[in-house]
Amino acid sequence: MLAGAVFVEFVFGWKGMGLLMFNALERGDLPLVMGCTIVIASVFVLVNVVVDVLYGVLDPRVQQS
Repeated sequence: MLAGAVFVEFVFGWKGMGLLMFNALERGDLPLVMGCTIVIASVFVLVNVVVDVLYGVLDPRVQQS
């Protein structure tokens, strides 16, 4: 998913976190790359947790343990 964002933003010239990461990799700015990776991973984990909780709320067949 992350590689797709970088590729799409680079090809179309969109200014986003993917292009920021690509430019940081070209410059060798590893702290920026690590920060972007942590932000994207955190958002990914947060969205997964929210979806799991919503499954339990919306579908009574699913039990939360």
